[in-house]
Amino acid sequence: MKVDLGCFLCCEKKALSLMNQYQVPREKTLTVLKEIYGEFACCEETISAPVLMARMLQILEKRVGISDAYEEPKERYNGLLLKKSEEIEKEIQQSEDPFLQGLRCALTGNYIDFGAMDAVSEEKLGELLEKCRDITVDEEAVSRLRKDLQKAKTLLYLTDNAGEIVLDLLWLQVIRKCYPHLEISVMVRGEPVLNDATRKDAEKIGMTLEFPVLTNGAGIPGTPPEYLEEKVRDCLRGADVLIAKGQGNFESLHGSGLPVYYLFLCKCDLFVEKFQVERFAPVLRYESDFV
Repeated sequence: MKVDLGCFLCCEKKALSLMNQYQVPREKTLTVLKEIYGEFACCEETISAPVLMARMLQILEKRVGISDAYEEPKERYNGLLLKKSEEIEKEIQQSEDPFLQGLRCALTGNYIDFGAMDAVSEEKLGELLEKCRDITVDEEAVSRLRKDLQKAKTLLYLTDNAGEIVLDLLWLQVIRKCYPHLEISVMVRGEPVLNDATRKDAEKIGMTLEFPVLTNGAGIPGTPPEYLEEKVRDCLRGADVLIAKGQGNFESLHGSGLPVYYLFLCKCDLFVEKFQVERFAPVLRYESDFV
């Protein structure tokens, strides 16, 4: 998915927000913004939004030392969801359809996105979690996913954000129970970027004790195959089914032709307009469903 004009504005806004948060002086802020604009002007036409965001963040790290800016909220939301996990797991197991309820919970966790949104609140997350049993997910897409998982030998699950990864784990445990023949592995980001989950987060919430966890080796808030090492691309190509969480994974993988199901909430104006839905509406779509 090629970058949209709005993505440039989003990156600029994020850069300004971070420099304000770190109290970067005005003169320095202007200098850094000029370099960011220069990067925007020279980027290739096929660039995706996650790669654009990564380049902006690299400039901030190089010029003003802003690195792993979301370390504190990542830890906070990991802890928050871990505290809620027993209660949420119970709700999943007691539901009429644990697979579908686990899917709904995993979708709800995609709210925790400091890249696509200006602010994330615990109150809003709690509100969404309370209502997640009422989430309507495309029945045809869910049915197709069930059938594909039944036929598949391997599933590669691409995570998105910290905190959210706790709910991914709960759903993956249900998937393993429903499809005991399935070999499941998980892929996280290779380096800290925004509040995306890394191996550190996977270890923190116990994911590594349950499933093999791979890293994509990159500090990009997505999974763009052209920026990944060959061994990582082999993992993507080798999976019978992929489930890719989050808008960034959609933006960087759409058009790849891989057997991937995209799972996310529409959080930014671009996605709300693209899918003609309300803000925070859920999406479950297969790669070939898109024209």
